[in-house]
Amino acid sequence: MKHGNAKGRKSCLLAFICAVGLLAPYGCRARRMSKTEASAAFKKYVLSPVPESVTNIRADQPKDFGGYRYTFRFKVDRDDLVLLTNSGPFAQVWNVDYENGRLSWHWDRNGPFGISKYRSGMPCYDHTREPVWFRPGLWGEPEAYAFWKEGDLVNTEIFSKDPDGPTTVKVLIYNEKEAEAYFIVYYSEK
Repeated sequence: MKHGNAKGRKSCLLAFICAVGLLAPYGCRARRMSKTEASAAFKKYVLSPVPESVTNIRADQPKDFGGYRYTFRFKVDRDDLVLLTNSGPFAQVWNVDYENGRLSWHWDRNGPFGISKYRSGMPCYDHTREPVWFRPGLWGEPEAYAFWKEGDLVNTEIFSKDPDGPTTVKVLIYNEKEAEAYFIVYYSEK
């Protein structure tokens, strides 16, 4: 990668060092948030105003270089869950899996021969360790919704063309028994 200035070379070097984990103790680690910071981040990246039943908001910022990624966990009742899913063009997704820091899901329940046609995924914690409260893999088969936008293409449209432009991904995972949800938001300029 060629850069005509020192600032560009320095940014590329920092990105490479963070990617290989060499600077984790010096600024590439996730940013845990206080309750006040978590509430402010919720308002900015999830929904404002915060719905009445949303409590015990925990948040983390595992990425802030070349875009951002936030993870949230919070209590929410079924009525206010609808406010979240109606806040954007979320689509219900299936077979949500969280393994080795990566979240994946299917856009359709089942395709031919039980194979899903559209599968997506995103890293949640690829270069940092997740907080103890972030354990979506323990929820069996939760209800889940996703929104994926690249350029002007939304959700499964991204599979039909070569998307161009910034990427925004939002995933909401809900455990009705616990009345709790995870919300992951990711943004990156291409």
